[in-house]
Formats: sequence, C-alpha cells, structure tokens
Amino acid sequence: MKFRTHTKQWLSSALAGALLLPAAALANETHVYGIANFGGAGQCSGSSHSVHTQTAATFANYFNLLRSLGLWSDVRTHNNSNAARDLWTDPAKGAVGESNDAAINAGVDDADVIFVHTHGSHSASTPRSSLVMGSNDPSCSARTNEHMRLGNGKLDIAVIKACQSGNIEVWEKGGYRQQLVTATSGFSVWNAFHGDSSCGNFVKGYLEDYTANSMADGVGENWIDEAYDWGLIYDDCPVSIVFGDTKAKRKSMYEAGGWRDRKNTGSKTGSTYFYVSGCNPDNGRKLP
Repeated sequence: MKFRTHTKQWLSSALAGALLLPAAALANETHVYGIANFGGAGQCSGSSHSVHTQTAATFANYFNLLRSLGLWSDVRTHNNSNAARDLWTDPAKGAVGESNDAAINAGVDDADVIFVHTHGSHSASTPRSSLVMGSNDPSCSARTNEHMRLGNGKLDIAVIKACQSGNIEVWEKGGYRQQLVTATSGFSVWNAFHGDSSCGNFVKGYLEDYTANSMADGVGENWIDEAYDWGLIYDDCPVSIVFGDTKAKRKSMYEAGGWRDRKNTGSKTGSTYFYVSGCNPDNGRKLP
C-alpha cells in the first residue's frame, strides 16, 4: 500500500482579522447524522441500511466517553428525518429559512467535528459531490457546490461515510476547495471516499479504532489506514482533503492533527488530496 498526495494552491488575499484558536481553547462539540431510512413518506430515494445509524452511534460513543472524562463538551445525534438539507446549507448559498448550518446543537457548522453516514454521488462535469438527506424537505441532496460553505462557524473536521463524497475528478477542478471554504474559513479536513464504498457492520469496527486513535494525531492518516479496503474487483478508497495555505501545514494536520489537537492550517487558499496510490473503486477512476 503506497500513499500519495496531490497538492493545489490558489492565490487569494491574506487572512485578515481571523482568530484561529487551538482546540484546547474551544468548547468542543460533535454532531453525528445517521441516515438509514429511505423510500418512505417524506424520505428520499435509496436503499435503507440500518447500519447507518449504528455507525453514527459508534462515532458518537467515543466523544461521549471523552465528555464523561471532561475532555469534550457536547455530543448531538440527528438521525433520519432529523438530518435535513437545511442543516448543511450556508446562508450565503441558500434561501431564508432553508439555510441553518449554524443552528444551535443541530447544524453542521455549529460543531467542531461532524460525522455522517448516508448515500452519495458526484458529478465530474459540474463539479460537485452530493449527500442524500433523511428528509425531502426542503430537498433530498446536500451538494458541495450549491449548499455548503463550512468553517464560518465552528466546524473544523468532517468525516463523510458516503459513496463518491471525495472524488478526485471533483477535486482536480477545484470543486471542494472553492466550494467548501473561503480564505478565512476555520474548516480544515474533509475525510471522504473516492468512488463507491462498501457498507456493513465492519464499518463500526474500523470507526471504533479510528476515533480512539485520532484524539491527538493522525486524523487524516488514520482515516485512510482504517477505511481502505482492497477488493477482488473494486476497492474502498478513503481520501483526506486538507485545506490550508502551505503544504507543510496541511501535512501537519493530516499526520499530527487530532480531535483535541487541531492544527492551524492558515488561510484556506490551497488543498492537498491524500489517498492510496493504485486504489481502484467503482464509480471513480483508478487513483494514480
């Protein structure tokens, strides 16, 4: 297994007036979203997978343990119909009443760390990735280009267990860096999948290891270590996209950043795409 990175840099105005605090100075909060029920009244289309809420619980359990030890502040779960597109939509991109990503104890940008398990897709031509929501109100898809702008609130790390949520074809066209962040954003890590990813009870096992091993470091690297799976036909290809102003800072967050040791990666004018070389998924090209 060989790890590779690609890097892109965008020139932008310098970070002005933004205060990026270390994790120890923050009130740490986690939100998890498990979307398991599809195809019913008020729901979105897709195959129902009960494990989606179980994996969300597994992710939340670790942070509840930290909270019981006085090392974390708050953990919130929003499953199925409670996981709606408005909680992923930034006011800069959505209509009034449908843009609640900063909603207290619910929106993705009100947490420091989020996890979601759902179905996903991508478009290379647009470019974008889309996550299927648990409610069709206001719509079923939360899209990186149309709805998301992360890190204007508290969000720093997102773990996305969804097919095609981090496809390299989207990244190569600037899709994630230009869509998810602005230069002054506090958001730094989008852990996701290039191509389709398999699903089952085994996901709970690698999430237990991943969360426990990433408190102080390896929040990106550990994700790839745990979620990578070689298959006879297709592979599971986890990727970690890290945003920041230099390659060194992005690599530091990938390797040495953790839930309680989040690194300051500076202005979000560039991104690095970390992956397993040669990984070959369904619905995504073989990685170089």
